[in-house]
Amino acid sequence: MTNWLDKILSKAKAAGAKLSDSFKKKTIENADLWSSCPECKKMFLGKELKKNMHVCTQCDYHFRISADERFKIFFDNASYEMIDTKRLAEDPNKFKTELKAYKDQLKSAKKKTKQIASLVSAHGKVNGLDMICSSFDFNFNGGTLSMQSGQNFYEACEYAVKNKVSALTVFITTGGAALQENLFALYQMPKTILGVQMLKENKIPYFVVANVNIGGVSASFGSLGDFHIMEPGKKTIWGFAGKRVVQGTISEPLPEDFQSASHVITTGAIDMITHRKDQKNVISNLVSILLKKENVQQSTLSSSEEAQAVNQ
Repeated sequence: MTNWLDKILSKAKAAGAKLSDSFKKKTIENADLWSSCPECKKMFLGKELKKNMHVCTQCDYHFRISADERFKIFFDNASYEMIDTKRLAEDPNKFKTELKAYKDQLKSAKKKTKQIASLVSAHGKVNGLDMICSSFDFNFNGGTLSMQSGQNFYEACEYAVKNKVSALTVFITTGGAALQENLFALYQMPKTILGVQMLKENKIPYFVVANVNIGGVSASFGSLGDFHIMEPGKKTIWGFAGKRVVQGTISEPLPEDFQSASHVITTGAIDMITHRKDQKNVISNLVSILLKKENVQQSTLSSSEEAQAVNQ
């Protein structure tokens, strides 16, 4: 027979569990309300950060953003059409570790990003010009290049040629090739190069805009643009191997800003460093020059007005 003390303890435990679940739920709901800048540690309201195109108002740090957010910023009136692609077999190596199977990692990444791969593409207008935009999403397994990502980029190039668009721009935030897919991921390097070659043969300008561009992506289609652009900041990266690996290999000290935008531009690997709010106009200007188009519509909105249009 349960005594009075057991009854009280049972009720207290149930109330505590309910309170804990409520707290966890609120924590998850409020996770997007506040963000901290990794560079200067300033705290932002989520709405404030989104209004400024996910750029810190204090130190100009450019946050890594999703493919969907890229498209909304880049395309006119945040209006675009996603490019559907052929679905490939997943997890060809049946890769798993003691912690998690790769198949489960993909499932979690898809649920988190609502994408089929780390790179997706869309079609829309950029200051009136017909363009294709491909974008990596770092939230999808660190933006790694998988079989499906390579297929998506290649088909975006085919789509660009078929529809005779003005240009194709790829936004890169990647951790390199997906090691879990082994050679299948590395095969995407020549495949994406063939896609870029297709663009060049059809005289379609190709732009690379990078926040983090390393590994197999930088060794393939990430370094073959007609113009290479980097976002500003100390935490931006352009290279193949990481700084620690390079330093350990050559056994020599490297500059503090090694592989960052400020360093890479001095090597000639990139053409310019461009703030996120200016990328749309800079690229459309370059396209109009390359294609000798006149009277290209330029965005006359301020960065805050542009962001407001994106958020609607």
